[in-house]
Amino acid sequence: MIRNAKMPIILILSLTMCLLNGSLINPDSFTQDLTKGIETKGGSLILFEEYTATWCQICSEIEPEIEYLASKNNDKVALLKLHPSDGVDELGNYASSKRINSLFNNSLKQTPTFLLDGGIAFEGAPTMSQLNSMILQTQSKKSNFTEISFSVKRVNQTIHFEINIENNISGLINIMILENKMTANSPEGDLKKYDHVLRNMLSINVSNNKSMNINEQWVFEINKSENQIQLLATFNLQGDINIENLGFIASHEVITENITTVLGTVKIIQGIETNNMYNNTIPIFIIFLALGIFASLGFLEKKNKIDDDE
Repeated sequence: MIRNAKMPIILILSLTMCLLNGSLINPDSFTQDLTKGIETKGGSLILFEEYTATWCQICSEIEPEIEYLASKNNDKVALLKLHPSDGVDELGNYASSKRINSLFNNSLKQTPTFLLDGGIAFEGAPTMSQLNSMILQTQSKKSNFTEISFSVKRVNQTIHFEINIENNISGLINIMILENKMTANSPEGDLKKYDHVLRNMLSINVSNNKSMNINEQWVFEINKSENQIQLLATFNLQGDINIENLGFIASHEVITENITTVLGTVKIIQGIETNNMYNNTIPIFIIFLALGIFASLGFLEKKNKIDDDE
């Protein structure tokens, strides 16, 4: 008799769930879903950050390609764009400025500069094949990652966040609020829409439970048990943030000798699943493989029963 025949099926179903890492919410239902509450669980996404600027001609030229690359790799990356608070870029803000200084250790970098999980992948304008290759290389090395449970819910003029993470980590837990369809002048002087712009950020040091940024819009508390850290945070909607165009990223990172390393990332963002033949084929193949194994096991169990009866 086959005693552990169902074990391969469990592994296959687990693999199928891994392919669904991250949350991509239809823009048409996003506001309604946010009021009900949205949650996701994972951690294997790569935090794909671009240091860019509205006045950067090269950035403007390659932006459609970056958006397409991120969409193509939706199951692998969480895209975030950082604009400098230099008095020229209309999208620059405190959160972006602090994030840029932290990643670059207050040194100067040219725009665009691309980072994967905190490390600089390319400074200047790469080809999309180069960036795609770097994404795949980074993913191949990410065998271990921090598992994060992340939920978001809007209550009146506040957004409530909950993060649950294992209590054996050090470093920082981050909540990043990004906004799409932000209007600003392009290098050509005309108005243009910008997506994935970092608008606000909460960064908590899990060692001392203190916030790394000063912002009156945030209220938070940390609860620790033997096995888990729970971060509860509330963001007060103020200013010109458009609730209909928001997205959210949660990450865990460590900083060693001023070098940032992102260990886990999840996202809840707006978007439509692209028709990527490769991405669609894998889950379909796994489903058919699972069905085949189910059928085979059923046949073997029936055969074994007949043999036993004889």
